[in-house]
Amino acid sequence: MLDENGFKKKTYAELIEEMEAKAREGFGETINLSPRSFLGILIRLYAWFLAIVWQVIEKVYNNSFPGTAEGVSLDRAVRFKGISRNLEEYAYGKVKIRGTPGATIETGFIVGTKNNIYFETTEDAVLDEIGEAIVEIYAEEKGTQGNVAAGEITEILYPDPEVVFEVINLEPTAGGTDRETDTALYTRYQSYPPNKGSSDLEGIQAELLEVPGVRDAIVSQNTSMVEKDGIPPKSIAPFVFGGTDLDVAKAIFGRKSGGIQSFGSTVVEVLDSKNIKHYIGFTRPEIIQIYVRVALTKKANFPSDGIEIVRSQILNYIGGESESGTEYPGLGLKQNVIINQIVWSIIELNIVDDVTVELSTDGVTYASGNITVLDGKVAKTSFDKVVVS
Repeated sequence: MLDENGFKKKTYAELIEEMEAKAREGFGETINLSPRSFLGILIRLYAWFLAIVWQVIEKVYNNSFPGTAEGVSLDRAVRFKGISRNLEEYAYGKVKIRGTPGATIETGFIVGTKNNIYFETTEDAVLDEIGEAIVEIYAEEKGTQGNVAAGEITEILYPDPEVVFEVINLEPTAGGTDRETDTALYTRYQSYPPNKGSSDLEGIQAELLEVPGVRDAIVSQNTSMVEKDGIPPKSIAPFVFGGTDLDVAKAIFGRKSGGIQSFGSTVVEVLDSKNIKHYIGFTRPEIIQIYVRVALTKKANFPSDGIEIVRSQILNYIGGESESGTEYPGLGLKQNVIINQIVWSIIELNIVDDVTVELSTDGVTYASGNITVLDGKVAKTSFDKVVVS
């Protein structure tokens, strides 16, 4: 139940006790409710399924609060304070290359450690008169495994002994991070002050999330002096889902630091207080259209509008427009479509015995597996793409 003290789920034992009391009220105190009686067995069957529903309701309630939310729900909850989960980042550093004087080492030259952690050079380099050059490198894969000690990068993936004799990192590489855990994210949330007025990534994201119509926003950056992941040097790259172009551009301009480029495929002209023009770039996400095919094993209590109820559950999870024109927010940027989430959203309605769900991105090839949504993309569906039978 939900009252001023919060939510408290009913347990399996409590549900049996309540249903037994109701049965005695309707059939008399002498009714046989033992675990082996027909009515006793029926009560326990219903109590078992209802206990699952109460567990789902408790999870939905808990996911409304940062202290008890998990996964994507926690990501959404902490954004009200302007925080987002720290994702994987590439490690970076420098290596000294020794070889034939005057030789050119092209961008993308691959070096690594003895345990197969590889790095690429980020710029062309020409070996000096003594055959040496210091070159910046980035790890090929994101994560802390790219943070290696000095002297560990000694291997060349495709060696040419006549050009390069030796490679070594004189200093440790740094900057590689793993995806932040729920526990670490909530701990940071507890100690993090409101982000009003800050111009860091989280402050810009917080500002964007307050723009009318914006459903999600992620701001990436490149702090290096070379292009990385398609982002120019010393730039931010906002991805914004929803809101008008002008409102989004004004929000970015009002928060970003001076001298930092806001990069993206959409560029909007913004005037400052002196009527000087500034060009603010950001990127709209690529929409991945999701087709859903659902087969139901219906219970006896399946309502006449049950198909529409099920379709609404799916639209509410993924996001999209209903037949009546209602727009469901659904998933945000880079959030995968999880097939079990769809199944449970239907099971919790308690009007079906079984559910089979298949997903497709083209409406032709369907599979009973999750759909991965990459950077800069968002999943979306609509009533006509959700077929329920």
